[in-house]
Amino acid sequence: MEWLGRQLVRFRYGVLLIWAILLAGSVYFGLQLPGELRGNGFAIQDGRFQQVEDTLNERFDRAGASMIVLFEDGDLDAVMEEQQDRFEAIPSIDGVITPAENPDARSGDVSYFVLEFEDYDAAESSIDAVRDALIVDTDTEVRLTGEPVFADDLNEASKNDLIRAELIGIPVALVVLLLVFGTPLAALMPLLVGLITFIVAAGSLFFFAQNMELSIFVLNAVAMIAIALGIDFSLLLVNRYREELTRGQSREEAIVRTVATAGRSILFSGLCVFVGLAGLLFIQVDVFQAVALGALIAVAGAVLSALTLLPSSLYLVGDALNKGRIIKTDETKSEKRWQKLARFVMRRPVTMTLIALLILLPSLWFVRDLELNIPDADALPTSYESRAALERWDDVFGDNSTDAVLLFEANDLTDPMILEELTSLTDELNEVDIVDNVSTFLTTSGLTPETFTQLAEAAPEQLAPLERLVTLDGNTDLALVNVSFDVPPSDKEAQAFVRDWRDKGFEVGGPAAFNEEIYDEIYDSIPYAVITVILATFFILMWAFRSILIPIKAILMNVLGLGATFGLLVIIFESGYVYDAETISILTPVFIFSLVFGLSMDYEVFLVSRIEEYYRETGDNDYATEMGLAKTSKIITSAAIIMIVVTGAFAFTGVSPIKQLGVGIALAIFIDATIIRILLVPSLMKLFGDWNWWWFGKKDLPKRNMH
Repeated sequence: MEWLGRQLVRFRYGVLLIWAILLAGSVYFGLQLPGELRGNGFAIQDGRFQQVEDTLNERFDRAGASMIVLFEDGDLDAVMEEQQDRFEAIPSIDGVITPAENPDARSGDVSYFVLEFEDYDAAESSIDAVRDALIVDTDTEVRLTGEPVFADDLNEASKNDLIRAELIGIPVALVVLLLVFGTPLAALMPLLVGLITFIVAAGSLFFFAQNMELSIFVLNAVAMIAIALGIDFSLLLVNRYREELTRGQSREEAIVRTVATAGRSILFSGLCVFVGLAGLLFIQVDVFQAVALGALIAVAGAVLSALTLLPSSLYLVGDALNKGRIIKTDETKSEKRWQKLARFVMRRPVTMTLIALLILLPSLWFVRDLELNIPDADALPTSYESRAALERWDDVFGDNSTDAVLLFEANDLTDPMILEELTSLTDELNEVDIVDNVSTFLTTSGLTPETFTQLAEAAPEQLAPLERLVTLDGNTDLALVNVSFDVPPSDKEAQAFVRDWRDKGFEVGGPAAFNEEIYDEIYDSIPYAVITVILATFFILMWAFRSILIPIKAILMNVLGLGATFGLLVIIFESGYVYDAETISILTPVFIFSLVFGLSMDYEVFLVSRIEEYYRETGDNDYATEMGLAKTSKIITSAAIIMIVVTGAFAFTGVSPIKQLGVGIALAIFIDATIIRILLVPSLMKLFGDWNWWWFGKKDLPKRNMH
């Protein structure tokens, strides 16, 4: 690392030139990134659900994408007639399904159209044209909803949320940095590095978006990580550089020493965060893959900017870093306060450990009530028309909607014996507890098997109205068995229904199959992700500190803190005491685990690196713990406050999963920086004494440079 520090000083202008070129290109491409994001990302490429969807699209000539236009009150017939004419004038709309073709699409003074498009891209590019064509200023309320509309609104809401969150988070972060360093330039540099990290990450993601579908949730997730980590790492490096200058080091030697010590800690910390987020790659759901990719780019960018851009910039800035002091800071008094606190805790380690456990353990009780959902229109703020329209549609027509579709395949569906099998299947499905209704081409048309067979042979044109329910191609015939439940398609019983009928040999589609596939993939993959992250983190920390006990303690404390965080999320979101009661997005706990597990190790590395430095010098575990806390607590606490502010600012945004994510990360960091870092770490370091440094039978470690 010393070699790297010297090269950064030697080639400082070249390093800055490279970053300037990278930044200019990233600004250009990063501004185009929001237009490349689409959908909520909850899809599995080539999964069984998608295969059924492809079959339905191919065999039944279904639309590749659709929208719903909801009409309510007023002279419905006149408005709908004019509206149909307007839609038929839009070339990208393949078809308009009205109540004339679908009698179930009208109930009292509420009715709807279904607009069909060739594919999702065609629907997405037509949203503005469809909105412009909607009839307004009449007694009839006309509203647009549907999957492409949700995605478009979510994208817009996410961009607005990002602006709102950063308008809160960045100014507060700047104030915190001023309080830490006291001078404008020292405070601005970590903030600028954080913003540059985000811009470069966004610019890089633009190129990935050309070859893969990136969820709209990626932008805000990357902003949280890039800005927070960029500031976090830079704060540590600037602080150590100032400390080296205070010791009388020259600018070059201060940079070399800073990169060798703080830079090494940043490298290990970044590696821990990187490994934690890489665990998301085990989950073969598009949104997790996309968020993992964006987050990994952000982490790599934060490490690279802190280890290259910042040292070169600090060398050029020189003494100006400490000029123009606005706020007086007394590092000696600060260190003494933290040292006294550490000494106070370490004098009563058992009591402090019990207090910490009594604070955290009760929250774990609420984890059992954690209810997860797949974000849909309900992720949008209630003010969005697409959400309100869908909720109204669901209230009026939801009972008629199809929750699962079974594919009934046969060589010849005109065979009376096969039709009797279909009738028996319908009866069997109706006996299932959660099934509310089962419909096939026979039940919909009211035809008996014998009549259907006769029509198929003598007058097949009379079966044209049933072409969306059955196909007779003379080779492999296919019929749809549409099933409605009296429970939501996301319910565990609905998912069990899908598994049961797949086990019986049927291909199953519909919302219940979609939910079953997503939940099963996540739940089946999480154990592998968790075990991999924990084992990788254990070996990284073991390698970093040549200790067995320190990584074990760190992992156990981290799991305890995360468990408490999840319990608090249940209280905050599901109880209705803080926000309107809602279930928690399945993104939230998975992403919080992956990110915060690494971030907590980030603070562990900062703290234990300094403790180990003093332990190597003195061999006194208690003194090393006191001094390690005294030297790092101000910076760790400041970094945690900035992280809390940057991520917690998303608590004031509207998109539900992003709000939950911001609150969850802020809570987890708060718990880690206070209860764990201030109470548990020094207490356990005291209780285990020199055993903290046990390394396969050795407790006396060779000296080496550490931060």
